[in-house]
Amino acid sequence: MRPAPGRAVTTTALLLLAACLAPTPFQPAARDGSDGYRVERLEQDHFRIRFAGNEATGPQQVATSLAYLAAEVTLRNGGDYYVVRNDKLERATIYDPLGLPPDYAPRCCLVLDRPGHEYEASAEIVIYKGKTPADDPAAYDARAVRDALASRIRRGRFGIY
Repeated sequence: MRPAPGRAVTTTALLLLAACLAPTPFQPAARDGSDGYRVERLEQDHFRIRFAGNEATGPQQVATSLAYLAAEVTLRNGGDYYVVRNDKLERATIYDPLGLPPDYAPRCCLVLDRPGHEYEASAEIVIYKGKTPADDPAAYDARAVRDALASRIRRGRFGIY
């Protein structure tokens, strides 16, 4: 016996809605401008990092993901601490009455005639070896940050730049 077509449509709609309501996981962005993280090496110890979230990812989670990314980049490049330069958190208002983003994937989190918001955090970091200077408020111990934030990071497919 074949399942009723209405049941298949309902199941598909529920699966799309569940996927759409999930915050952006900690994973590389598929391309420039898409959700996830990006890492650009500017010099041997200097990086530009970015984390962009979808409509279901709040500003605190975006900032947390960026801090975690800074710690991971530092540790993977042999550093002990990093100093943040030029950090910012931006909010974009999205108004999409057709429910379609520019790449035509389903965007079910927006209600017609109601704007949504996406957040993106970015920073430049410089990584260093040694003890974190106590007198620099922009300096962070990478292991301490990673350990403190690891339980709050929702991972996607694995890969760090």
